[in-house]
Amino acid sequence: MKILFSLDSSSSSQRAIDFALARPWAEDDQFLIVSVIDADRGDMSMASAMTSPNQTFNAESQRIVGEAKETLQNYLPQHKFETRTLSGPIKQAIIECAKNWSADLIILGSQGRQGLNRLVLGSVAEEVLRDAPCSVQIVRRKFSRREDNS
Repeated sequence: MKILFSLDSSSSSQRAIDFALARPWAEDDQFLIVSVIDADRGDMSMASAMTSPNQTFNAESQRIVGEAKETLQNYLPQHKFETRTLSGPIKQAIIECAKNWSADLIILGSQGRQGLNRLVLGSVAEEVLRDAPCSVQIVRRKFSRREDNS
């Protein structure tokens, strides 16, 4: 099976990695870890944006996929891992990569936005689920009273 991870710097991406580490995988499963650079949606300091936005986004994306690969390889040393940095609108980049790589499964985290935030900001996970060429596993945050009271 070919499993595509789509990650960013959020805690939801860390939950997606944790989910994968808790699952049994077949010996011949292959993993592709991607992070998407979308300058229109990115968070960065004004100084970074003024000096070298492409370098800043690329460096952050490389860090994300590199750390994820290292973590996954430590727990799943018998598997093959590739990393890629993609660019463009996030949903479109993930869908195209899944098609081109012939992914069997996409794993990504969900921010868990609700209400007005979800309406205004949208849900990448929901958009990927709707248009993906393969199965999609959305890893959601677990409800806890601690999170509810903050």
